[in-house]
Amino acid sequence: MTYLNYAQPSFDEHKLLRKHYFKLAWIMITLVLIFSGLNTLIMNISAAIMGGGLSSECINTGKELLRNNPVMSAIYSYGFPIAADIAALCVGLLVTKADLKSKLSHTGLNGRGFLSATAMTFSVATFAAFANVFLIFIIMLAMGKLSDFSADSVSAASIAPVGNPLWLDIIIYFYICLLGPVLEELIFRGVLLEGLRKYGNLFGIIMSSVLFGLMHQNIIQCIPAFAIGLIWGYIAVKSDSLIPSIMLHILNNTMSAVLMVLMESVDMDNLDDITAILTTSLPFITVSMIIFLFRLVCIIASVVIAVKYFSKPHGKLVDSNIYTSKRTWKYFFTSVPWLIITLYLCFTTVTSVSNIA
Repeated sequence: MTYLNYAQPSFDEHKLLRKHYFKLAWIMITLVLIFSGLNTLIMNISAAIMGGGLSSECINTGKELLRNNPVMSAIYSYGFPIAADIAALCVGLLVTKADLKSKLSHTGLNGRGFLSATAMTFSVATFAAFANVFLIFIIMLAMGKLSDFSADSVSAASIAPVGNPLWLDIIIYFYICLLGPVLEELIFRGVLLEGLRKYGNLFGIIMSSVLFGLMHQNIIQCIPAFAIGLIWGYIAVKSDSLIPSIMLHILNNTMSAVLMVLMESVDMDNLDDITAILTTSLPFITVSMIIFLFRLVCIIASVVIAVKYFSKPHGKLVDSNIYTSKRTWKYFFTSVPWLIITLYLCFTTVTSVSNIA
């Protein structure tokens, strides 16, 4: 990081700062336009064609037909996110000139460091999940729909593909468990964080995590994604590598995917049959217990790590400088493209509450 020798930006630097944040905004503009805009546009056009007209009734009929077609549903649910991620990554490489090759050429952490990062990731994710449950409970209480509060309303299990042919499930889970995590890390902990931390590591970590959480456009996933993003952003800065966060992202998504697959095998139609419950639920219960114990170990390890860290003198968690605030928050939140993107993502995230109530 370049340390500046004056507090207030000069007129020339003021223009450079505006230009810098404007160029960075194109990463998220590309992501949002393809992920949300182009996806929605093509879906509505396809629904109108399949529904036989441009009326809302025809379009809704067409959308239902699209949802019932596994291949078309997968294209809209996973094809467009892949296209958006690849396009945003290419734009990010152009505007930031980030050297991702060097960040993928070494692990950045030794074995002990990676175990510590794993412990912090899943302990923070666990507490964020509990905070998420509490938030949704409050939301449903305020909306007078507390009777609808259930495990389904606070989980992302609904994104699990159901009734697809095996080849399509393999493609979908390949994206969920491998391709998606790699692309998202290259974008959010790669080009985006690299650009945002130019004038302050702390600012870069926080804002890339906020955008990572909001980009899910889902109140259920937003808080955990933001919390985990803070840990992964910190690891990326400290290790100067994307390998640890990529591996942890893959592990996190794979654990969720395994639970989703096993949850589908649970026989919910024969809850009165103890034999059926044990037969169909045993794998799910077993894996759930293993993951529970794993998270418990992570929480205990994180407490030990925190106690050891704060029990002795130490420097700042993230290096920065006294001029950072003059070149980060003010310019970011007065940049028109960033203001529009942030408000849009906040709106879509907040309005997603209607999907759980």
